[in-house]
Amino acid sequence: MSGDPRLREIWERSVAALRTVVTDMKITEDELHLAGRYFNRLGQSGMFPSLLDVAFAMTSIDASRTDKGGTRPNLEGPYYMAKAPLRADGTLFDRSPGADAPILTLSGRVVDVDTGRGIAGAELDIWHADHHGIYDRQGFFLRGKVRTDADGRYVLRTVVPNDYSEHDHDPIGELFRALGQDNQRAAHIHVKIHVDGVEQLMTQLFIPLSQLLDSDYVVGAVSDDLVLTLKDAPPVAGQGPQYAAQFDFRVKQRVLQAAK
Repeated sequence: MSGDPRLREIWERSVAALRTVVTDMKITEDELHLAGRYFNRLGQSGMFPSLLDVAFAMTSIDASRTDKGGTRPNLEGPYYMAKAPLRADGTLFDRSPGADAPILTLSGRVVDVDTGRGIAGAELDIWHADHHGIYDRQGFFLRGKVRTDADGRYVLRTVVPNDYSEHDHDPIGELFRALGQDNQRAAHIHVKIHVDGVEQLMTQLFIPLSQLLDSDYVVGAVSDDLVLTLKDAPPVAGQGPQYAAQFDFRVKQRVLQAAK
């Protein structure tokens, strides 16, 4: 019988691992059927890929990395919007974020992981929730692209994002409640980096003010190397608290060989 050998091996090893769980935990047939009905609801909701991401995506990302010494990748998540505007001045809010919004100035470099040299013209595509934990899903508030200068440096100004809850009304939330699992994500900033039009990194930077760094429900998402260090910055009249942070992204800069 023909078939995909890799798929068959994944299936057989997964079944063998779960059979061990069934044996060790003495899982009953009723419990198996209960799980089956749950997975039916999960599939009908369209949330099964999200649950796989919650449990296994970071393991997959870490296992398949080839960029030794590069910035650790992370999930894109469900709220990415293509065609965000270029923010020439690095400011991600095109309307007032509110007088109480904490403001973050984030700066650093995008460097070649092999040489340590700054990469000119690298494009950082950034998006995140606001200080109430809400994403703009209609427009591009707190979304935008920033390009590095000739030395690979970038500067952006945005709002310090807050933690937010997800899956309040879907089967993943149902599972979290049954497990006693927190239904919130630690505050973070999504960054996708393109060099010469090629995506070289997708990651998340976490906010140290978050109370959820140790309980983010995406297994393995938070790591110390992705947590920003915030410093107080000088106050700005009419704005909320000011913070500053630095982060250097290490990516692979592919050199395109000219056709011979």
